[in-house]
Amino acid sequence: MSLFKRILSSVGIGGAKVDTILQGESFVPGEEIDAIVKIKGGSTDQEIGGLYFSILSTYEATETDDEEGEEETVTRVAELSKFKVKDDFTLGPGQEDEIELSFELPPHTPFTLGKTRVWVRTGLDVKMAIDPGDEDYIRVVPDHLLSALFSSMEELGFELVEAECEEVPSSFPTPLPFVQELEFKPRSGPYRGRLDEIELVCLPGDNGWDVHMEIDRKARNIASFISEMVGTDESRVRFTLTEEDLPGLTGRLNEFIDGWS
Repeated sequence: MSLFKRILSSVGIGGAKVDTILQGESFVPGEEIDAIVKIKGGSTDQEIGGLYFSILSTYEATETDDEEGEEETVTRVAELSKFKVKDDFTLGPGQEDEIELSFELPPHTPFTLGKTRVWVRTGLDVKMAIDPGDEDYIRVVPDHLLSALFSSMEELGFELVEAECEEVPSSFPTPLPFVQELEFKPRSGPYRGRLDEIELVCLPGDNGWDVHMEIDRKARNIASFISEMVGTDESRVRFTLTEEDLPGLTGRLNEFIDGWS
């Protein structure tokens, strides 16, 4: 019977289980998240190679069909970070363990807007068996700096209409294979009828956010936008957003947009 139970555990039947409870419903990039991990042993002893966390996100990429030569958009998964919580240990039959911990949501974590999904995966590295795991989808929202930026855009009559995580070249200065592109359209105010749209890419910096703004961008693809971000173009604005910039932010944005539109 013992051998039979071990065989079942090796394919995930009657094996160890793990469940993570996150303390909170929504989080901002760079925030410390408190969590409780509950582990319960299966029907037999199991050697656990470690307990680990992974933070993952979806993004869109373009692939070319080898036979047809046609391009198609596919959804990929990027691992934003991975770390070990607990080293090797033995988990006895029915044994229960509970671990309290804190971990940082990576500063480059995209916001869960549009089709973008972000989740935390908890895994047990079980030797000679299928690793049991737990996945918890989370809501990622802008911090107070970017919330102020988005509010200022609204004051100027712009509405956030789309948010996409798009693949970028490996040479682009970001630790991830993608950036999140936020598209605003003028629905009212002085720029309605003057501008087609404004797109923002916000990257975490040392003291705030590095904001790349593309003004009045027509129908072009992400490759064109990225190339202009690292080059020179009269419709491109780049600025740093810090605490000191919050007073008068709407007026500053208005000057940027009015001067380049």
